[in-house]
Amino acid sequence: MTNPISEGIKRLRNQHKLTQTRLAELAQIPRATLANMENDTANPSISVVVKVAQALGVTVDDLISKRKSVHVTQIDRKDMRILTLDDGKFLSTKASPISSQNIHINDISMMPGCYCKGVPHPEGSHELFLCLEGTATVEVEGEKYAVESGNLIYFHGHLPHCYGNDGAKPVHAIAVVYMT
Repeated sequence: MTNPISEGIKRLRNQHKLTQTRLAELAQIPRATLANMENDTANPSISVVVKVAQALGVTVDDLISKRKSVHVTQIDRKDMRILTLDDGKFLSTKASPISSQNIHINDISMMPGCYCKGVPHPEGSHELFLCLEGTATVEVEGEKYAVESGNLIYFHGHLPHCYGNDGAKPVHAIAVVYMT
């Protein structure tokens, strides 16, 4: 009898062109654990299965489905990773799947009074920050820029940068990081 979880992990890992080592790093599990999960006799814990699904940017259901499409990946909002900083005033939801390794799309919400240091990206990367609602403050190399609703700021992603909301209303934005 075949194991649908092992088949799904192998299929999606290959679809996303990931090695076992890289997927294990993304899932924050030992590579040996992942190798065992790809064995037809494996019986992994649900918590490990969830970690692998999240690292692949899919649901647990996607791991066991027989869906063969390598052209379409749909990710439910509930399965997207959320980074919370500044005592909950800054929320960044990773909206890009793991298969898009050179582009990261983040849905950002900032409450009033938020100030959060960005993580510099590798040399050669680019960041686009599109403000959808409110007015965000984006600081790049110590210089502050007000980014109003509907406007975009672009900068080299390796530069030190911070995000903030100096206004009285929440800010909603999309940040796209492209790595060459």
